[in-house]
Amino acid sequence: MNEKTIRDLYFGRIRPEESHGYKTQAYIEHMEEFSRLYEIVKAALPEENRSTLTAMINEDNDAQSEVVTDAFVTGFKIGVRLTAECLLGGND
Repeated sequence: MNEKTIRDLYFGRIRPEESHGYKTQAYIEHMEEFSRLYEIVKAALPEENRSTLTAMINEDNDAQSEVVTDAFVTGFKIGVRLTAECLLGGND
């Protein structure tokens, strides 16, 4: 069995979280709108409350990161199961 991919993943040479590029037009448009709205809300807040807005956004980013990580793990597990079924034969 060739173990190159497994070793590359283990030693950090494959970093799935960095392998995707957000280059779709839809993503760019969403981020531009987010930035525009963020600046409006930030400007409307008193200076002492702006850090709360930033903290709220950071918490949401952390939560979304957990969702993406869990989705990756689930997808990986499904991929391994599909591979095993293909290699071991299924119940045709």
